[in-house]
Amino acid sequence: MSETLSLRLVAALRTTAQSYAAGDQVAPCVVLWTDPERLWLGVVPALQALLPELFVLGAYVPEQRTGPALWLRCIEARLVSGAPEAGITPILYLPGIGREQLRAAEDGPPELAALVELQYRGAMWLHVNGKEWTPYAFLISKYGGLELDVAKDQATLDALAGALPALLGEPMAQLQGRRLDAEFFNGLLAPDATGLLLRWLAEPEAFKKSCSDAQWKAFCQQCKTDANFDPVKDGPLKAAGLLAARVNHWGKVWQRFAEAPVNYPGVVEWLKRAAPKAPGMFDSAEVWPSINESEERALQNALEALVDRPQNEVIRGIAALEAVHADRRAYPWQKLGLSPLATALQPLAQLAELCRTAPGAPTPEVYAAAYASDGWRVDAAALATMAACGSPEQHGAVLGTLRAVYLPWLENTARHLQQLIHADGQTVSRRAKPIEPAPGRMVVFADGLRMDVAQQLAARLTAAGIASTQDWEWSAIPSVTATAKPAASPMADLVTGGAGGAGGDEFATRLIASEQLLTQDRFVTALKERSWQFLGADETGDPAGSAWTEAGALDKRGHTEGWKLARSVDTEVRDMVSRITALLNAGWSELVVVTDHGWLLMPGGLPKVELKAFLTETRWSRCAALKAGARTDAQVFKWHWNPGVMMASPPGAGSYRAGIEYSHGGVSLQEMVTPVLRIKSAQPGAGAARLLEAKWTGAKCRVLVAGPSAGVRVDVRTSQTDPGTSLLADKQARDTTADGRVTIFLENDADIGKQAEIVLLESSGQVIHCLTTTLGQ
Repeated sequence: MSETLSLRLVAALRTTAQSYAAGDQVAPCVVLWTDPERLWLGVVPALQALLPELFVLGAYVPEQRTGPALWLRCIEARLVSGAPEAGITPILYLPGIGREQLRAAEDGPPELAALVELQYRGAMWLHVNGKEWTPYAFLISKYGGLELDVAKDQATLDALAGALPALLGEPMAQLQGRRLDAEFFNGLLAPDATGLLLRWLAEPEAFKKSCSDAQWKAFCQQCKTDANFDPVKDGPLKAAGLLAARVNHWGKVWQRFAEAPVNYPGVVEWLKRAAPKAPGMFDSAEVWPSINESEERALQNALEALVDRPQNEVIRGIAALEAVHADRRAYPWQKLGLSPLATALQPLAQLAELCRTAPGAPTPEVYAAAYASDGWRVDAAALATMAACGSPEQHGAVLGTLRAVYLPWLENTARHLQQLIHADGQTVSRRAKPIEPAPGRMVVFADGLRMDVAQQLAARLTAAGIASTQDWEWSAIPSVTATAKPAASPMADLVTGGAGGAGGDEFATRLIASEQLLTQDRFVTALKERSWQFLGADETGDPAGSAWTEAGALDKRGHTEGWKLARSVDTEVRDMVSRITALLNAGWSELVVVTDHGWLLMPGGLPKVELKAFLTETRWSRCAALKAGARTDAQVFKWHWNPGVMMASPPGAGSYRAGIEYSHGGVSLQEMVTPVLRIKSAQPGAGAARLLEAKWTGAKCRVLVAGPSAGVRVDVRTSQTDPGTSLLADKQARDTTADGRVTIFLENDADIGKQAEIVLLESSGQVIHCLTTTLGQ
């Protein structure tokens, strides 16, 4: 027998009676089930058939196990007939009664007086948050509930209330792993042939077992009437063929399936069984998953064949493949994750198109400006392609083809920049002077914030209602943190290269005043001596002054994860948006986001370049400090901090070490042209709207806004700037009334007790104020 929701509810009630420590505690004399809103009343008769020990507060009808409070007390004391035998704990359902009424014994209604004492000798069936169980809470809760995925829009809640009696008979297997919404619950009340047909086809045996005889007969009759199909005589194999044909009513069934195939995953297997062994010219991957699989294999083979071909041939080949396979991304199989190569092909095709040319420029500055304006889009497409890839075994063909297209472009652009800089004095100069302190100015240093990632950050800030301007700056040679971070800092004029050169110090600088090596501690001390605050990751400081803070872990992740860094970029960007928003909300009026360097990222590793170790003081993958007087054919550049010290950089996108996928330190657009983002606070003045108070009552919160409230909205989020983390129904912020009031409801009662942010949004969506809150408290 399949486990139904009703059986799980019965088990939960009986477990309450058994939740005590034998030997240390006395067993509860009763289980009290309070239900102030009478939400469970409609299912109690059905539960009584499964729970002989369930009694109901109500009119005196003993044969229906219903009676007043004094009669229920007699049931507990086993003084009347019909009481459960010893060892079985009575469960008393109290419709219209809340736990607070029982606790307020003196102020409670007299008719409840006989039950008040039972709350001390018995147990109450309550949510872990101490509230009464509602049907919605029982369905979604991880603690004592069923942990189901249920929407919480009003339509769903209304449908759930009506469908609760029918829902009790649903097998848990039909409820788990799917989104339960208004359509689902309404389908229980008035089933439609389309939805039921797909549910049956997904799991024929389980579906039939879940039906009563009357329901099964009704379903079969609907199928005969609407679809000209008999589930008993024709079976699921014929149904799959009719579904793929999409004729008459089956076209409507297919449309429902295609809109949400994840709701009917079992259909895929039947379509595979029904697929023609020798597909004809009119059979397509749109309806046959087996043909889609074949086309995925064909795409993989075609990509693998391009891996070792010349770049121009690969670009043409990718464009041809995109023309063939792009449509498959609109088929149901893509939503089911069955078209991973077609999915990854989209950004790969964008990359191939962008790599058709590798433009040049007459000077380093013109070349850098062109890259900052549009050239970064090539790297963004490459990063998106890598992010779309799973395991190398599954996506090796995509990564190999990406390398065949992207590496030549990197090589050509890097060599051109190297030639330009070498001819222009073997160095570059910073475009701007060190940042000066100013009231309200915050410098956010993001290690390894490459230009394309900075563009993602700017776009995410815009989506959060935070405007920014973008500019660019040169990194330093070599483009490693030890050399480039001081150059990007407000204390750049306090350090030098030191007399000993870069090699022995691992490219680090020294303080001019003391000639000491610049460590992080000395860096912080020097900042403070110049009236800059140094803020930790969670500190917001004093906006009346100036501050430096460090955010993000892109560089650290890159050295650890290699090409898989691409999968982590989105998380890093979201975290940076949260940090920037927190600083703006703390009152900082100007934020300047800077970095030390970018990086090269290449699946399979950068090309190995030879440089004899005896020629160098220090040698990293993308740079090396040459010994004094060393002679080499390698292209050399001047160290940023001491032009008398020469640095070797591998030609193009090469590496002095083998197998390096992520690296920096060399001379390329990606490493040397760094972003600068400037953000001016739109923080409202003293007379603007602000959150005044928030009062929780369970999952409901009443919020009061002070100041002009026209056009402002309130949301509750786990991440201030990410609307996708909203905890409200439909993930939609709520408008305030004219007097600045709004009542909001959590979508999921299970969130009660968690930390979150109540955010106030202006009409553009920008966060203008926030309050940290503990949900439900």
